[in-house]
Amino acid sequence: MTTSRRKTPQMHRQQQIIKRLERRFNHRTHTITNPLVQLNPYHNAPLTALILFTTSKPAHVSVTIDGENPITKTYPGYHTIHRLPIIGLYPNTKNRITVTATFHSGTYETNTIFLKTKSLPKDFLNIKLDHSLPEKMEDGLTFIVPSANYLFAIDNQAKVRWYSTLNIRQLFKPLSNGNFLVYTRSPKTQHNLILEIDLLGKIYYYYPIYAKSEIPTTAINTDVMELSNGNLLVTTHEQTENSLEDRLVELNRRTGKVINRLDYASLFPKAFQKNYVGIGSEVGDWLHNNSIWLDTQSDSIVMTARHQDLVMKHSFPDGNIDWILSSPEGWSDDYQDVLLTPKGQNFKYPAGPHAVMALPDQDGNAETLDIMLFDNNNRITRGDEKVSQQYSRVVQYRINEKEKTVEEVWTYGEERGQAFFSPIVGDADLLPQTNNRLVTSGFIKKGNGRASKIVEVAGDSPQEEVFEVTISGFAPDSKQHIYRAGRMEI
Repeated sequence: MTTSRRKTPQMHRQQQIIKRLERRFNHRTHTITNPLVQLNPYHNAPLTALILFTTSKPAHVSVTIDGENPITKTYPGYHTIHRLPIIGLYPNTKNRITVTATFHSGTYETNTIFLKTKSLPKDFLNIKLDHSLPEKMEDGLTFIVPSANYLFAIDNQAKVRWYSTLNIRQLFKPLSNGNFLVYTRSPKTQHNLILEIDLLGKIYYYYPIYAKSEIPTTAINTDVMELSNGNLLVTTHEQTENSLEDRLVELNRRTGKVINRLDYASLFPKAFQKNYVGIGSEVGDWLHNNSIWLDTQSDSIVMTARHQDLVMKHSFPDGNIDWILSSPEGWSDDYQDVLLTPKGQNFKYPAGPHAVMALPDQDGNAETLDIMLFDNNNRITRGDEKVSQQYSRVVQYRINEKEKTVEEVWTYGEERGQAFFSPIVGDADLLPQTNNRLVTSGFIKKGNGRASKIVEVAGDSPQEEVFEVTISGFAPDSKQHIYRAGRMEI
């Protein structure tokens, strides 16, 4: 498998846009009272703008987007040339933007700019605010990642404040440099194109992943992580003659070339692949790795395998297994020393899980690791059939990695029953400032269609839903849904 970073027609158009902007920007005449303002500067994010101007003396600048839920941004440092990204405009609105430049002396200059935006596209999803308690919520916008159409963000009143017109699918991951990873598709291929973008819609890099065939049969399977060395770790599906194989691929961030690779089939009993008869068996999709997380304490990978109902921690690229969280049925003797032993009453193994994340230290014990995931509770290969499909939940497990034991320390969702059940997809995030949990149940049956729920839950006991929205309007007879959601300050 190889990758490349060839310039696409889209990248060529972007270079032309940048050149035109630079030609238009006059350092002498574009002042704070007469700035150059470009709405949707890169033609990919309609609710953004770029404001360019100069000041006679170094100044630091703040910007406020006025409205029911104002957004204020202060840009660091003192400069004379200012290129201000404006993110968070309201659609179909004459947005009022206040720009203030403050000098070292404490004096300042200010200007008010009005920007008219267009309505949301007619095929935009329906967003219903169920309830909101902003004073108890994590600050920021909620970025919502669908399986198709528009990646978008809403504020705490469920008003759309950002969206992308790029054909983005299932992934929106922040990078350490402030940009984001998304993935999409090239013409005549599966979804095998990773883009690095910013919120203005500017594309910085793209990394196509190709198999040997002329028309690629390799696809990115839902997740990409940034490694501690800056490279990208990508989950892939690779279609072979008899099966659909899950692999981990490390891409060199500078060159886009594959430098390491792990074949998951080498880590599991051959019978798992040979005897698989569940969802996706017609194409040989016996494992279905759908999420990965980097445990920064050990540089190991935590992953979920939906079709084997398991969570596993292993090294990369050699694939040494630290532990496996899975119902013990069907495992050979070779795996008994890495299978975790449950502690406590009413313990339940995950079934068809998604969106695992390793949490910061929760109990001051160096021997334990807390993980959180979305337990779809849709048994596919192993687990408790009696409760399968009765509810979905978020669960936080505490794993003693030395003793190889596991216990549940927090759950949410069981009490909502089938009204919160998602047989496929789901997400769960621990929010860093409040320790609230942001939960996405992505594929809830609703009449003849489906809906997605995004809920922010505060507290351990009792729990309180401080924010909830319902997303609907997915195309009939489609597999559309919300795959992930995350909360970020912009």
